[in-house]
Amino acid sequence: MIKYLPLLLLSFAVSACSININKPKSKSDTSIHSSSGVYLERFELASGATLVVSEGSLEPRSIGSITVKLYRDLSVGDFAAAVSFPRDGTILKAMLIENGTDKQKLSITTVTAGSGNYQDSHQICIKDNSIGLC
Repeated sequence: MIKYLPLLLLSFAVSACSININKPKSKSDTSIHSSSGVYLERFELASGATLVVSEGSLEPRSIGSITVKLYRDLSVGDFAAAVSFPRDGTILKAMLIENGTDKQKLSITTVTAGSGNYQDSHQICIKDNSIGLC
């Protein structure tokens, strides 16, 4: 029995490492909205680039920052530019309102904490490999 133990351990180690890292992401893998304080969403642009929208991961849910990153090719980490700005509240939704091959615009809606539930909208303009507030 003991002479088979190394073989058994080796088979467990090999099977644990056999994952498919090139598996395509399903549509449900593009956004994460949870009560644990994480907002993360990915948008595929008509130009072939990718936007990643996120709240600061170590910040309180009620106040902090929003970061929008532009990647020429997210699968290889080809980062192009980013914009970060303060937020009062949490991200309620983010959506592309313009998605042409030469110019894109993203709208991010936030909602304040507390009984007011005030909403605010932020526009992000993307042109070529640059990104900024509109």
